[in-house]
Amino acid sequence: MFSTGPKKKKNNPRTPPTLSDSPVTPSPLRRTSFNDTAIPNRPPTGTPAPWTPRLSVLARVPQVNRNGKEDDNDPIKPVFVSEFPKVVCDEQATSLQRRVSFEDCGGYGGIDKSTSLAWIICGSKVFVWSYLSPASSMNCVVLEIPFNDVANYDTGSWLVSVVNCDSSSFGSNKAAKHVAVVLCNRKTRAVIYWPDIYSQSSNAPVTSLASSDELEAVGEKTPFKRQTRQSKQETDLTELNAFNSVIASVVPGYSLACIALACSSSGELWQFECSPTGIRRRKVYEIISHFPLKGGDLGKLVSNKGYPRSLTWRFPYHSSKESNRQFLVLTDCELQCFRVEFSSGMNISRLWSQEIVGTDAELGIKKDLAGQKGIWPLDVQVDDHGKVITILVATFCKDRISSSSYMQYSLLTMQYKSGLDVESTNERILEKKVPIEVIIPKARVEDEDFLFSMRLRIGGKPSGSTVIISGDGTATVSHYHRNATRLYQFDLPYDAGKVLDASVLPSADDYEEGAWVVLTEKAGIWVIPEKAVILGGVEPPERSLSRKGSSNERSAQEETRNLTFTGNFAPRRASSEAWGSGDRQRAALSGITRRTAQDEESEALLNRFFNEFLSSGQVDGSLEKLETSGSFERDGETNVFVRMSKSIIDTLAKHWTTTRGAEILSMAVVSTQLLEKQQKHQKFLHFLALSKCHDELCSRQRHALQIILEHGEKLSAMIQLRELQNLISQNRSTGVGSSNSNVDIQMSGALWDMIQLVGERARRNTVLLMDRDNAEVFYSKVSDLENFFYCSDAELEYVIRPEHLLAIQIQRACELSNACVSIIRTCFDYKNENHLWYPPPEGLTPWYCQPVVRKGIWSVGSVLLQFLNDTSGLDKTVKLELYNHLEALTEVLLEAYSGAVTAKIERGEEHKGLLNEYWERRDALLESLYHQVKEFEATYKDSIVVAEEFNEEATMKITSHLLSIAKRHGCYKVMWTICCDVNDSELLRNVMVRLTT
Repeated sequence: MFSTGPKKKKNNPRTPPTLSDSPVTPSPLRRTSFNDTAIPNRPPTGTPAPWTPRLSVLARVPQVNRNGKEDDNDPIKPVFVSEFPKVVCDEQATSLQRRVSFEDCGGYGGIDKSTSLAWIICGSKVFVWSYLSPASSMNCVVLEIPFNDVANYDTGSWLVSVVNCDSSSFGSNKAAKHVAVVLCNRKTRAVIYWPDIYSQSSNAPVTSLASSDELEAVGEKTPFKRQTRQSKQETDLTELNAFNSVIASVVPGYSLACIALACSSSGELWQFECSPTGIRRRKVYEIISHFPLKGGDLGKLVSNKGYPRSLTWRFPYHSSKESNRQFLVLTDCELQCFRVEFSSGMNISRLWSQEIVGTDAELGIKKDLAGQKGIWPLDVQVDDHGKVITILVATFCKDRISSSSYMQYSLLTMQYKSGLDVESTNERILEKKVPIEVIIPKARVEDEDFLFSMRLRIGGKPSGSTVIISGDGTATVSHYHRNATRLYQFDLPYDAGKVLDASVLPSADDYEEGAWVVLTEKAGIWVIPEKAVILGGVEPPERSLSRKGSSNERSAQEETRNLTFTGNFAPRRASSEAWGSGDRQRAALSGITRRTAQDEESEALLNRFFNEFLSSGQVDGSLEKLETSGSFERDGETNVFVRMSKSIIDTLAKHWTTTRGAEILSMAVVSTQLLEKQQKHQKFLHFLALSKCHDELCSRQRHALQIILEHGEKLSAMIQLRELQNLISQNRSTGVGSSNSNVDIQMSGALWDMIQLVGERARRNTVLLMDRDNAEVFYSKVSDLENFFYCSDAELEYVIRPEHLLAIQIQRACELSNACVSIIRTCFDYKNENHLWYPPPEGLTPWYCQPVVRKGIWSVGSVLLQFLNDTSGLDKTVKLELYNHLEALTEVLLEAYSGAVTAKIERGEEHKGLLNEYWERRDALLESLYHQVKEFEATYKDSIVVAEEFNEEATMKITSHLLSIAKRHGCYKVMWTICCDVNDSELLRNVMVRLTT
């Protein structure tokens, strides 16, 4: 990539090398040493060295930590996510032992964005797995290609389409439960279909071979033998009829049915109707292309590969209720739109076409310019909303003055005109959204094979960035920022293989883009963080999108001269215009939070003083020096004391290992780590008190001090959750007997599922955690405890599923309710025990009063409420358990609402809407609870055999507790009803007095 390698460390010659001491890629500043490397032909890039075998626990230890010091990670490095599943690694190793290259054995792979599944073809097998899953729980599906029946020598020529058949997961971050796979061979046109890769019963594929007439038409005599002696004309004809692109879609209303579409260079559009009973194939259209049959001025560039080049759905996500679906076809000069009718025999019709390469520059790319010798539209992509179309274009040019030839790469971005009916207008449908963006103005000349191997991906972070994947193995991120395009290139040494595909990491929030994720040939899966693209990008010099280097060596020398060292960021290659002005320019970059030199000085001072306090107990002169450094000038999350507090509670345990998965929950090391954090955080509070920093924060930065103490609350709550998980596991192990393993017991229950969901959300939000286990991330990221309540709302249907038995649903709802109550009550207890530490509360909203927390509690409470009100025939003991959980949940929810309303009133903010919501939910919960109390009382009176838990004393106790909650939150309707029912005139008089005052 366009960044330097990590800093070199001095190695002890007496110490044998370890896996973590693998060689690093040479820095671009040391081009003279390139030929001296141990491995020849390694590209001079700064990508870390993932190509050596290593354990996952070593994979996540940064090289800067080898000497025991914990330096800041280079913000422009890619992040290692995961290695391949073991079965893939074993297959690759077997192929290597047979001395078969990865490409020769079918070394092709990709990432499907809609399902977050990665796939690799190796030999006669297709390996499909979820790259988001931690290493401990990664499940890989192995699909056997019927090698002898279908492909034989053409295993490296497959086009793969992964189909999401689970309508409930369309456009969401939920894992698809039903996935189909379609394989289509480029040359032999053989089609293989797996209706459901997760079903054991339908694991056998359905196959379809091209007929003899079809093979004769495309220049193939037989699907099993490769022609060894062909004339140039025959070879060109075969390549012209090879399939270029395949897309597939589920057919709404038909179980296990899909439709696949493929286009060939000759302009043929083929349709494959796939079902478990067979595959129906037919040619449905002949797309007219305008490519030249002879080279002319282009010379060797034109090899008659032809068009169309790319297929894509107009709307990436579609509803299962839609009766038709539209798709786009990219030709040599047009963009064409077709529609497939699912409800009428899968008929395909063309809706419209629009010229994108022509004489009118306003419509797209202008041709016949001086020096322009050829234009290639290479790939087309549509955004998730189906509104923006991006086309990658290559142009071959010749400078008439210097007679030098070069390639120019551009992005053409189109959008639909507003107010047009696509099906009834003959007008032009598309218009330019922005002017054509030139990615590289002058690049080395490539042949047509390389050009047509390029693929385009859109939609990742930074917003609006694109990735171009070249056929020889690089991924270049293009980002248009501040009126200039910057490029960031992910590359690997040649012995580490190529980049196979790139996609967008699903974001934890639906409205945000995710980071770019890259699938490599031999080095696993990596993520390119947003910071890397923004901080590590360079303005495009004369360079290629391939691994062959620049067409002008002067580019590398200019980059070396323009290298600057700015702020606290690692050295990188950049142009002087982009980075010459230093921190002033970097501060203007959007989306990245930056620390000034003053922040760095304050943080370093605080860290030094705190460490001295830990070792000696002395705090002499700390306050004055910290105040001079500006430590008390920022409030809230950016305060230096808050950052220190957060670093304490969010520390990642270096000795935890991701390969042990659920076993980590049964390890005492988790509880020990949390207790160590609690002790250190308490010492940090003592440091603040002894150094008088606490008084300063209390008077000047109340919000910052509140956040620091809330970190202590969350840490105590996390410890309580850990103990709760232990208790649940112990109870289950006692109840189920010895037939279930300890790991199975740990990996069951609502709390375990919620831990997985919260950990997964944190991993997606922070790509540096992608190599960690979900449970490990959950117990480490203490400051993000709000996400527990976010997932309690957003993912509740995943934890409490309708297909579960009613008893299981109730059990899981109670378990989740107990966890929510435990968190909030632990925070109450911490606040009561440490109330002297807290700043004056006026106008401050506690974290557990935030909307995300209230919403999560209410969602769980709604489920309990539904079980109580709508479920008949429940056992009385079960009903009482539901009541107790709902009462506890109601208590903490109303306290959260009360705190939020009070803070808004103290700040003078509008609070009427929140107050109405508070009252409505208060009344709904308390009235329902009292209704249940009346039912309990009726059961007690009508029952001949009086159950112990429903006696009169227990009923009065429940009523008294409910009355106290109603009094505390002013629910006078319930108070009045209770007073009348118990015939307590004194209590009724007190209620009436409160009503009239």
